[in-house]
Amino acid sequence: MSRSDNIDTSIINTPAKILIALAGILAGFLLSRIFIVPVTVHDTAMEPSLEKGRHVIVLKHITPVTGDVVLAESPGEKGRYFLKRVIALEGNTVEIRQKIIYVDNKKIVFPWKTISRDARIFPMNFTSRDNMVAVKLKRGEYFLLNDNLDIPSDSRELGLFTGDAINGKVVFSY
Repeated sequence: MSRSDNIDTSIINTPAKILIALAGILAGFLLSRIFIVPVTVHDTAMEPSLEKGRHVIVLKHITPVTGDVVLAESPGEKGRYFLKRVIALEGNTVEIRQKIIYVDNKKIVFPWKTISRDARIFPMNFTSRDNMVAVKLKRGEYFLLNDNLDIPSDSRELGLFTGDAINGKVVFSY
């Protein structure tokens, strides 16, 4: 008996093909929910890089490096998340003098765009936005900063972020 005498297997395999396709779609959906998070920018803290209203895709389960924009949970408010930029990693020392940020005693020249429209410089006893004593980051700690330097709702006011608080890295914006 030749193969051509057999029953047409394409009809029999159709339910199996549909089942495999549906399983693939479901697996893709579940994996995307585990590894990818869509986020909308709700404030101006990351301007000019990420304007209010933009959408970003965050890739979860990564180890951030200096310069990455990350999604991080607030150290003081569980369930509240921020988009911030990694400025320093464990072992680095961060200091701010007269609005100039130093990492390991070297002035930071940002390769990305930042803004600071407020020319005033406030003393440390008023705010840590423009002046901050040197802080050495311990193991697993990150210093996160807004691209809008006039908004100090970052490590300058909130303190250092731990690796557990960082949920992922922004990989795409639209």
